[in-house]
Amino acid sequence: MSTSDTNGASQVPRIPASLPYPAFLDAFLRPLKPCIVTGLADNWPASNTWTRRDPLTTELVPDYDALRAAFGKFTACITFCGEGDDANSDARQRDMSVAQFIDDMTTQSPQKRYLKDFHFMRVTQQSPPPYTVPNFFQGILLSLNHVDRR
Repeated sequence: MSTSDTNGASQVPRIPASLPYPAFLDAFLRPLKPCIVTGLADNWPASNTWTRRDPLTTELVPDYDALRAAFGKFTACITFCGEGDDANSDARQRDMSVAQFIDDMTTQSPQKRYLKDFHFMRVTQQSPPPYTVPNFFQGILLSLNHVDRR
């Protein structure tokens, strides 16, 4: 586990995705300590299907064409931040197609917005699934499902 940068400054620890669950539980989950899990998405189809390398920077960036093709026809709740009637009001939300959201987002509009609670796993027919829940969090999800059923 790495906990400092090259200057010796303290950072959030980085742990490998292969760390055994009991070690994660004892070192991070029970004491509520933050960590960064590295290599977690390396084998997820979503990492290759919905992202691409920017030819200029070689950074991994969203592949908006692939996202639009996969989810554009679906409607989602979009939150528009800063559109309330006054400084104390809530952000406004409205339903919009995911394609329109992507188009608006990629036009460099200064308006802040986000796609809220879109459960793409419920609408995708991709096999294998685009991602899997990491071992570190499967127990948490089971606990949440148990609470939801009460």
